[in-house]
Amino acid sequence: FFGFGAILCLHLSFICRLAAMAPTASALIFLHGSGDSGNGVRMWLEHASQGAWQRAMADAGIRVVYPDAPTVPYTLMRGHMMPVWFDRVAMAYNAPEDKEGMARSVEQVDVEIDRLVAEGVPAESIGVVGFSMGGCLALHVVYGRSRYAGKLALCGAMSTFLAEDSSVDALAARRFAGEAARRPPPIFVAHGSEDQMIQPAWAEATRKRLGAASIKVPDAMTMYRTAHDLCQPEVEALTEFVLRHLKAS
Repeated sequence: FFGFGAILCLHLSFICRLAAMAPTASALIFLHGSGDSGNGVRMWLEHASQGAWQRAMADAGIRVVYPDAPTVPYTLMRGHMMPVWFDRVAMAYNAPEDKEGMARSVEQVDVEIDRLVAEGVPAESIGVVGFSMGGCLALHVVYGRSRYAGKLALCGAMSTFLAEDSSVDALAARRFAGEAARRPPPIFVAHGSEDQMIQPAWAEATRKRLGAASIKVPDAMTMYRTAHDLCQPEVEALTEFVLRHLKAS
């Protein structure tokens, strides 16, 4: 016969296995910026929020996934290998969009969503947010050419912009305009007022273009007194937005 201690250990082990098998009700994919990593942006969020971001997601039962961008030649760094979601030939609003690189990374995020759906998380309970280059990719996934575009829970795009020739505008307009159109997922947008890498004017132009494509955007870009960075008030606002639209039932 088993002793009480052994029975208790077996019982706890069984509970842990059941918890591991239980499907997550909702999930969030967070996409980092150029030159960073999934773990890097996870630590950045933890630092900026003093741990509140991770606690809030865990308490709400939201699984957060932090993918890594592929390491590829990056023109802005003279062709050196860097972890980036797509290439840039210039840091400019009118620079052409890297359609091939964007399609590759959209598919990478789609595969992450495939995994979550296979594990029991409905697509409509999955959000995609990102910072800088990752924010641009999030816009493409949630509103553009992704297999899940228009079907997800939310989008977050911080300190980012869409290239002037981006394909997102036309794709979103076709998907979300008209009486029988799909309802666009809600969006969180924010930018640093002192950002010298991505000009606030580019972000504001992007906000207006998204609105013109029938995406319900805020009446004005939320600005934070910071450079190309994440700050505590911004992460707090993002946390509140995610919890409002994605909190596990």
